Amino acid sequence: MFVIVNKETNRIHREPNRKSYASTSYKSLAAAKAGVTRTVKYYAKAVADVQKTVSEGNPDYMSRYYYDARDATREPSEYGRGYDMRVVADGSGLEIMTSEEYGDPQVTRTGRSPYNGNEITVTIGINQVGTHMDPLCESHYTN
Repeated sequence: MFVIVNKETNRIHREPNRKSYASTSYKSLAAAKAGVTRTVKYYAKAVADVQKTVSEGNPDYMSRYYYDARDATREPSEYGRGYDMRVVADGSGLEIMTSEEYGDPQVTRTGRSPYNGNEITVTIGINQVGTHMDPLCESHYTN
């Protein structure tokens, strides 16, 4: 099995046009390369759609792909993503690895538990940070 990894964040990359429940692993190297190609084409299509919308006389935010095109063309800001999305949009920031090579990088974080307010330290996989599997995330504690 192969995965596409974002070189800047070391997280597994999910193609922007795939469903959220679809797997992020590929059975062959060729399939993973095709996934990178689909990502690059998706962002190129987003930029072209915004340019077409602007050329028709509409504001750029009227495009369906406005946010994707903005991610693909703007420099990262201190208020947005913590990494440069432009290298993902052109494919140079993506790397293909086998699942065994990638492993499961861990990260240790300390913070206040949303459940009871106590300070806790957790070690979880880097791809689970901010998801329902993260004990420092509110959605982990649903009653």
